[in-house]
Amino acid sequence: MPAGLSGVASHGSLLELIRSTGGLSRQQLLTETGMSRATLYERLETLVRRRFVYEAEALEATGGRRSRKIRFDDRGRVILAFALGQTHATVSVTDTAGYQLRSRTISHRITEPADTVLAPLLALGTELLDSEPGEVLTGVGVSLPSSVEAATGHVVHSTTIPDWAPDAVVSAMSGRWPVPLVVENDARAAALGERRTDDETIVYIKIATGIGCGIVVDGSILHGAHGAAGDIGHIRVASDGPVCSCGRHGCLATFSSGRSLAGQLAASGYPTLQSISEAARRNVPEVAQALTVAALVLGRALATTVTTINPDRLVLGGTIGVLPSFVEQVRDRVLADVVDRIARGLTVEGGAGGDDAALQGLTTLVMRKVFAPAAVDGLLLDYAVS
Repeated sequence: MPAGLSGVASHGSLLELIRSTGGLSRQQLLTETGMSRATLYERLETLVRRRFVYEAEALEATGGRRSRKIRFDDRGRVILAFALGQTHATVSVTDTAGYQLRSRTISHRITEPADTVLAPLLALGTELLDSEPGEVLTGVGVSLPSSVEAATGHVVHSTTIPDWAPDAVVSAMSGRWPVPLVVENDARAAALGERRTDDETIVYIKIATGIGCGIVVDGSILHGAHGAAGDIGHIRVASDGPVCSCGRHGCLATFSSGRSLAGQLAASGYPTLQSISEAARRNVPEVAQALTVAALVLGRALATTVTTINPDRLVLGGTIGVLPSFVEQVRDRVLADVVDRIARGLTVEGGAGGDDAALQGLTTLVMRKVFAPAAVDGLLLDYAVS
């Protein structure tokens, strides 16, 4: 690699510094990087020319001419994010910080063939992007209720969409938009979207049709050796329990998932997650009782996870997970089962509603991929060669 495109003072590292701080003056950049003035100005000129940074507002004068802040050029940049669930999907155009500019949610059945599920979403994504032609598409993010191999974006060992080709999502999205693509499990994306600080450790549990779990440590998603970290829905909690979709008996999902609750409550007139949610908020007795049992089983299973990870926060999401009474009962069970040194300082709370957390997490993942120092340096090298 040619000199000037590697090391701590590379173009990509300089851009990362500017992005992470919200912008600095030239003098501040000289101080932070230790670069010579000539080197800094050459690299800034390259980043300006390629529309990575721009000169923004003037700073207060400190004697002499007022300097200007160098900012990351996020003007007009957007991310296209797809949050797929088992019964619906949300398509959103976000800015680089994850703010949703335009969003639409449609119903579907994730068990349908990949083309049947993805074709309407591709069309909707195109429609949302075309409504503002002046924007610059920076990348695409997709979250799935399935195990995902993070390095490739391929679906692996899925019991939710077993008939999809491993590369179904990658092929469909890359064929439509020639920009960087990120594919991630929905609970993992939501866990990243829920974080408040970069050094926070979070365990996020999504209780919707199924049960998903995402773990974030120091701002990074925990994937595990084979991409299966957090697959708690298939923890066996009873050897003689109901049959699970994975073929085994007594998995956690057969007791505490939305699908399990809907099956139990259908005869009482509550066959869907939405009807269960509404009945829970009205404190309908049979629904409240079913949720109490589900929360108890889930809380006992999560006590082990919490003890192993020792997170700052345990966040519950999904249609069932955000119900206040459900959160309270899971909190009580977890805190009763873990030792004091684990419970001390642990917060158990409901997360964002809908797909907001997953969309935020996808935006973060796309931005990290596109603007990682090595990616920026490689792109600038390609420009130089061409």
